[in-house]
Parts: sequence; C-alpha cells; structure tokens
Amino acid sequence: MELSLLKSSVSRISDRIVAMEDRRKKASSAIKSIGSLGFKVGNLTDDSIINPVKKTSPDFSVGGVDGGMVARSFHGVDVVIIRAVGVVFKYKNGKVVGNKVFAPKAPFVTEVDSADEGELITVASLYRMKEEVARAIELAGESPKFLLMDGPLYPHPSTRIAKGTHLYKLYHEVVGLYNKLAEACEEHGTKLVGIVEDSRSRYFAKTLLGTLVPALPEKHRLLFSGVTSFRDTALLYDALRPGERTFTFKIAGIQDLKYRNNVFAFYMKTAKYDRPLRVEFLSREPRKDLPAVSSSIYSLSSFSSYGLPSVIVEADARAKLTAYYSEYIYRMLFSKSLSPLIMNLRRENRPI
Repeated sequence: MELSLLKSSVSRISDRIVAMEDRRKKASSAIKSIGSLGFKVGNLTDDSIINPVKKTSPDFSVGGVDGGMVARSFHGVDVVIIRAVGVVFKYKNGKVVGNKVFAPKAPFVTEVDSADEGELITVASLYRMKEEVARAIELAGESPKFLLMDGPLYPHPSTRIAKGTHLYKLYHEVVGLYNKLAEACEEHGTKLVGIVEDSRSRYFAKTLLGTLVPALPEKHRLLFSGVTSFRDTALLYDALRPGERTFTFKIAGIQDLKYRNNVFAFYMKTAKYDRPLRVEFLSREPRKDLPAVSSSIYSLSSFSSYGLPSVIVEADARAKLTAYYSEYIYRMLFSKSLSPLIMNLRRENRPI
C-alpha cells in the first residue's frame, strides 16, 4: 500500500514535468524564431536577442577565485570553515604555459552565535564572500586580463543587513571589499567577470515578456504564454547553441556598492551538453567591452559537458573542504573545553 502511494505521487510529478517540458520546448523554439530581433540598453548596448560568439586562442593571463565552505551546528554554537583559493593561468596560443596558486595556509575558522539556521546561512555566506573577495584583490595585483569570480559580482540581496543590527559591521566589511576589488581591477587594467553557473533568475524571461513580446504580432505573442514560469537557464537550454549568447541586460537592484550601476550580464552556452552560463561583467562601456568578454569566456571553457572556464574549475577543486576538517576541529574543541556547547546535535547521535 505504501509503495503504491509513493508510485502514484511520483507518477503525478512526472506527468507535470512532461507537460512543463512540452511548454518549455515550445517557448525555446519561439525564442529562436525571433533571435535576430534587436535589443538595446539605452545607448550602452546594441544586440540581437541571440548573438554569435567567436572562439579564439587565449594569449593572456586569467585569474579565477572560488571558495569551499562547511557550516556545522553544535549544541550551543555554530562553526564556519572557509577556504578561498585563487588561481592564475597564463595562456600562450590557446594553451596553459604557467600557473600560480593563491591559497591560505589553513582554512578560515570562526564561531557563530546565530539565532536560527537562516541567520547561520546568511552569516556563513558573508564570511565566504569576505574571504573570496579578499583573495580576488590579491589576484588583481597580478594584473591578469580577466579576473573571474565564481558567482555574482555583488552580495546576494538575501544577505543585505540593515544598519544598527549586530551583523551590519560584517556586511559593511564585505561591501567595502567589493568596492576595493573593483578599484584594484581598474588600477591594474583587469576586467572583472562573474560566472554564475546555476542561476535561478527569471530576468531574461521577464525582460522578453515585458519589453519584446508586446511588439510581436498576436499569433507570435501567444507562443510566449507562461514563459516566466521557467528559470532563464532552463528556458535557454535549447534556444542557444554552443557559441551563442543572449542580449546584454543591466543588473537592477544592486545596493550599497559604488559600482552598482555598471554591472551587466548575458547568458551564453559554452558547452554542447551543459546549461547556459550567466556571465556578469563590470563596465562603464559595455558595448566596447562585450566582444572581448564573451569571446574570452567562451574560449576559456574547454569541456564539452561542463561549461565553466578551466581556471574556475581548478580553483573549485583546490577550494573544496571535506568532512575531515569539521571532524578535526570538533575533536580539538571538545578536547580543550569539554563544554556541552560543542556537543553534537541530537539528530546526529540518534541510535540506528
């Protein structure tokens, strides 16, 4: 009886997914059918909805930054462990001829007295950004042509802290580091780029529906019904071929950063068997910088089933933290204090 109910539930979900997939494919086909239509952000960009990207042989240095994080809750305190790693690849005629790694001797560790799991996630995310951006500032001193961050170029809105709260100082430090990073990149002639690999955004779909679709003939408008129910990367999976990108759009809603009005983005498919990437870049002249940014990111992504640039893949591999670190720290803490504050949570000690 229990198994039949489970099968019934899974079957209902599968039926809904099949129906969604049919709508997604129709929407993707509709996007491809209007791919040559123009789209502009004021006088700053001049794109089509879908644009070709040229692949070249990199002949420059590129830096990449990523971080690994473990947040572990104990009976009376939470512990956050972070390792942020930077890697610089030097390319010559499309091949890596040298590399340099920037990594801490030991992971950053701190205790957190959080009120709930939501606050722990926020605090851990802020500490992670703090470590990653600090590492990126270090890499900017190497003057790479591009500096790639694994993720967006600004704190996620969910981590914004109001003035007067106990976490505002940490948030303010993170904002200050982002501003310092932008200044360091400008000083060294480095283009700052964010690679968002698993974007949940529907910005492209909303822009399409709100700006472009209303101008289409009615028979074409109907094809885009429900388009905003899909995340951008899912919607664009079939609409883009490898070596194609969407129009460029301006990121709205960034707060507190000095460069909040100069962040632009596009989606691009860099690998045949992977989802599109969301590529963000900092620029005062996006029309001028866009060709080099899009072409370089496409050229630096060499895996057919994994669309990330190689330098980000390398930084990610070096930044990973295993359970070994949290277990080691737990044993050290407990042996020194014997405090019930660092006892494991009950759910971790339930009898089997």
